[in-house]
Amino acid sequence: MPEPILALLIVGLGATWPIRHRIWTAPTSAAKEQASRRAFLLPAWPAPCYIHKREFPPQPMTNLCNLDGTVIPEDQARVPVLDRGFLFGDSVYEVIRTHADVPFAWPEHYERLRASAAAIQLDLDLAEADVARRVATTMAAADHGDSYVRVIVTRGTGTAPNIDLDYAPGPPCWVVLVRPAPKVSGTPAKLSIVQRLRNDRRALDPATKSGNYLNNLLALAEARATGATDCLMANAEGNITEGSTSNFFARIAGAWCTPPLGAGLLAGVTRHLLLELFARQGERLDERNLTPEQVRDAEELFLSSTLRDVSPVTHVDGKALHHGETGPYTADLIEAFASYRDELMQTRYEPQWRRLLAQ
Repeated sequence: MPEPILALLIVGLGATWPIRHRIWTAPTSAAKEQASRRAFLLPAWPAPCYIHKREFPPQPMTNLCNLDGTVIPEDQARVPVLDRGFLFGDSVYEVIRTHADVPFAWPEHYERLRASAAAIQLDLDLAEADVARRVATTMAAADHGDSYVRVIVTRGTGTAPNIDLDYAPGPPCWVVLVRPAPKVSGTPAKLSIVQRLRNDRRALDPATKSGNYLNNLLALAEARATGATDCLMANAEGNITEGSTSNFFARIAGAWCTPPLGAGLLAGVTRHLLLELFARQGERLDERNLTPEQVRDAEELFLSSTLRDVSPVTHVDGKALHHGETGPYTADLIEAFASYRDELMQTRYEPQWRRLLAQ
């Protein structure tokens, strides 16, 4: 009785992707002698290839960076050690959030970038349309959907680690970071009024959005050490100015109150749009100085910023407001601002953005 002739077939697809095969026996005819000298395995052709479905975990999105016009992964971007933004915080920046691939309030953000650059005597060497195209190119490559966009301009690479502007021949370094937009809009905040004071306008004006952020960083760290999620900083006169990265509003005696720009704070884009909305709605608004005691005794509080939109404050220095829940006026405002934002996107900002890219 002829013995079966066995062989193995090695498939490059790997052991987990087997191919069905047949084992052939040697013929009993005159070919038996030849067959006995070699074993062979023939596939059942055309045989189906049974592939086991393998589940792969979702891959994280790639955060992209546009470094002086070149789009690369964020973790591969490098700046020289003599870049003045790295050495001294000698830079300005803006954070913009996008909706449907359109930066929200781009004109206001870019105008503030220009004003910040002028405040630190930094000449911008790109036209606005060129910057917009770099942002659009990077967003298209990232394909995140709604995105967080950070535009940074440093004074460029210096000739020595010396703060003197004579050692800063330029040109500026332009960086655009694009990441998925964080889900922080409307997130409740617990505030601590910290001991660290806001920078004096005569030293480093908080209206300048620069890369020097130690004042905010240390104030936030002080607040977090108390269990709060954010801080409020006072100025040298003892009046409250702003949070670590946001403006704030208080409801007092039936009116929304917010510190004036002269108190020493950033002219927030969302703050400006809220003032527009209040005027449209006929809401009472009072831009005035506020003491820590007035803030602690306020009926309601909220923070405003590009990423937050309107975020309710539920606690101040450990004291709960509205039993730790969002106040009714703030809740109404969250909905009203979301509608206003969508309206502005359609009627103002999307047409402006399309025209800018077409230049």
